[in-house]
Amino acid sequence: MAIGERTLRSTWKRVAPVVLLCAGASLPASAQLIEGPARVDLGVNYTVDVSNARPGVCGCFAMQGGGVNASLAVTDRLSAVADFSVVNTGTVSGANYGLGLITLMAGPQFRHRLGRYTPYGQFLLGAVRGFNSVFPASTSSSASGFIYAAGGGSEIIYTPKFSVRLIEIDYMRTGLPNNVNNWQNHLKIATGLLYHF
Repeated sequence: MAIGERTLRSTWKRVAPVVLLCAGASLPASAQLIEGPARVDLGVNYTVDVSNARPGVCGCFAMQGGGVNASLAVTDRLSAVADFSVVNTGTVSGANYGLGLITLMAGPQFRHRLGRYTPYGQFLLGAVRGFNSVFPASTSSSASGFIYAAGGGSEIIYTPKFSVRLIEIDYMRTGLPNNVNNWQNHLKIATGLLYHF
């Protein structure tokens, strides 16, 4: 089995129990639903970021962390979203250094309510700051760049004020220096809670 497959399988084994726990906890929830779109949602997430290894090395590595997000409902199906997250790992695929990422993104989110469930898709753009790592042509342990993400997820209403983000999966691409093409690919997996104002 390849290193990347082992890392992805190991990451899923950590995330799957949280997703199943959230889904199971929603069963006894109140049947009362929020009428119409919430004007503002605030959320907190646990995040796993699986990224490709540095140039010249096979496989992937995983970072863990968390984040906060906010959304403003424009219509029943369209929201403006902002997302801030921090992830980190102590080791990057066989190297003697780690990597941390701070991301700040914003963009549109398209939602479709199905009873208590709300699947959604989104496209976000923003900035990324890499830290506690090694970046080519730099004496600093940090670097900044561009980031974009496309993906989606599903939420379930737990009470009129709270929802559970069952899962969110996004493909992300970051533009940090790497001595080859200055691009990195990421698979972001998140779960969390939302508060409706």
